[in-house]
Amino acid sequence: MKTFCLDTNVLIHDPRALFAFEENDIVITEYVLLELDKLKEGAEEKNHNARIASRLIRQISTGLSEQIIDTQKSQADLQPHGFPGLPIPGTEGRLILLMDNPDDRVKGETRDDQILGLLHRHRSRFKIPIIVVTKDTLMGIKAIGRGFGHQDYRRDQAQTQLQQISVLDARLIPMESLFSGETKAVKAPGILSKSCRSGDSETPIIPGYYIVVWEEGKELLIHLDHDEQVRVIFQTPNLCRTKNTRGIRAKNLEQNAAVDALLNPLKSLVCLLGPAGTGKTLLAIAAALDQVRKANRKIQAETASGEEDELTRKERKQLRHKMRPPENGAAERMQILIARPMVSMGKEMGFLPGDVEEKMRPWIQPIIDNLKLLLGAEQADSLLEDGTIELQPLQFIRGRSINNAWLIIDEAQNCTPLEIKTIITRAGKDCRVFLTGDPAQIDVPWLDRLSNGLTYAADRMGKESLAAVVPLVKCERSQLAARAAELL
Repeated sequence: MKTFCLDTNVLIHDPRALFAFEENDIVITEYVLLELDKLKEGAEEKNHNARIASRLIRQISTGLSEQIIDTQKSQADLQPHGFPGLPIPGTEGRLILLMDNPDDRVKGETRDDQILGLLHRHRSRFKIPIIVVTKDTLMGIKAIGRGFGHQDYRRDQAQTQLQQISVLDARLIPMESLFSGETKAVKAPGILSKSCRSGDSETPIIPGYYIVVWEEGKELLIHLDHDEQVRVIFQTPNLCRTKNTRGIRAKNLEQNAAVDALLNPLKSLVCLLGPAGTGKTLLAIAAALDQVRKANRKIQAETASGEEDELTRKERKQLRHKMRPPENGAAERMQILIARPMVSMGKEMGFLPGDVEEKMRPWIQPIIDNLKLLLGAEQADSLLEDGTIELQPLQFIRGRSINNAWLIIDEAQNCTPLEIKTIITRAGKDCRVFLTGDPAQIDVPWLDRLSNGLTYAADRMGKESLAAVVPLVKCERSQLAARAAELL
């Protein structure tokens, strides 16, 4: 059994961290409670989490008054370290509220110093070594300097992180059947029980995208599903091609995998991970525009003429499924909702003037740049004005139910796991969610490569049949951007 002392940032990061330590004891100091009290007022995510953590501590501590009033309780009935422990529901662990002496408080320049000072004052009463759990690097260093154990909060850390598309041995796949042309997919019995090469290590084979090297070093992109069916992906369609624009095509195997996943209606969640310039945001927006505009043209044609002769039975069923009867009797159109965390690089500019859309404009400018590249400035502005594309503030997404939409979250690595959970659980009927970002570029305190929302969602949801995770490595923005990503 161990004794863990939780820092405030752990409870702000995950207010249910109290239930994550199984049979071990958890210490919450008075100074952590004071910090939670200061943070409970406000509408930000940290304020919301502070209120949840406070309520959970209150629920657990309901029986404390009886232990305090019962002065006949012997020391032997308490925990080995002499503190009254409060049973934590659902675990075998106990919560210890460590309060300071109001007449002789510990000295310290910061709250971190006061937390560690209070632990040091009662160190002799703890017969089990204390481990300080914090997401603050300097707090961890101070804890080690004072002779305490230290670890990061691990509950929501990804167990693995997909760095690139894995390479599959061609001998595991019936290549002759795959190229026979008789079927679109072939069965590879027992392949999910074997392993493949991912970078420099061997990893179990799971459903997803793989590269197969065959015939003198030629590379082939394949997709493996949960039924051990393998299909080849030669070339994905041209996206957003119109009379006035050439559209865009995937430029490498990774981008082909991304486009294939984005256009697959069975994949309700698609995670695109990779460094700058690999095409994550551009491909997500292009696929969304391509599919939404086609769907809306069909809906408009059907509702305008009432003729369905040229549509297949499956298409008619899908269109009727998307058409809910608003008050004006028109069919509800598909929509693209685009959002990104409002995290800046460098100093903040202060308050921005205007309504919600005008305030979001500077933050969402990278999205608008991609829209103009795909459609031209005039057409991009038109889609923003008619509501086909909507810039959605993440701050107002809680409580919504989003239907008939493609929800794109750019820079998702700057979201916490709890925020990503909130976003994905907003998805309603005919809603698909795309998460894009670079886990190596994080601008939010307490998040890292393994504990950010994008990596967390990819790790926890990636093995589900309704999800796809595609890592992008090769920079296609420009030669300058590619070399800068390698050398700087």
